[in-house]
Amino acid sequence: MSTIANSSADLVPRSREALSALAVQFLLGMGANLVGSPEENEGAARVVAGILLGLHGLVGIGLVIVAVRVWTTARRAGAGQRAALWAFIVIIATFLVGIGTMFTGSAWLSFAMSVGFVAAAALYIAIGAGALVRQRSTVAE
Repeated sequence: MSTIANSSADLVPRSREALSALAVQFLLGMGANLVGSPEENEGAARVVAGILLGLHGLVGIGLVIVAVRVWTTARRAGAGQRAALWAFIVIIATFLVGIGTMFTGSAWLSFAMSVGFVAAAALYIAIGAGALVRQRSTVAE
């Protein structure tokens, strides 16, 4: 198997990793949204809200790291580079919007986070699918 095929093979699990992290982020965000902010709660609910919000932020940092991993793998594979760069940009922008949401409580910024989630998920699906097609066509040759 050639180096390009190996790199394409590496890109499939990287995009799967990004999609998994996005799914966890989505669920934590929905949980945090349902429970409310720590300031809105008392007692155990306040602790749960703080934990959910903290985990949501940590997974957001992890998503930035995963986005860098996907982008560097795409550059090495020579496939999906533009989509991986856009996914990285979308993740960074969404992360910053998330910080803005925490400080302002704006429903519009929360909506922008959900748009970023959908855009990033679509990009990572395209990256993974493209790498899988490329990998299969290289093996078939």
